[in-house]
Amino acid sequence: MNRKDLVALELHYAGMLRREAKSRAKRYPAIADQLTKWADAAVSRAETVRCGPLFAGGDK
Repeated sequence: MNRKDLVALELHYAGMLRREAKSRAKRYPAIADQLTKWADAAVSRAETVRCGPLFAGGDK
């Protein structure tokens, strides 16, 4: 896996979590809030991978 793959994976995961949160928002607002927090964390991880030192040698 390279940087692009990891970023895409985290953003895809965030999108799935946000869709699930939206579908549960009316009946289960607490669960929807938790799913949204997890989605935010996934986006944060994607930014860390995109800009962080994990791939200091460059994309491969």
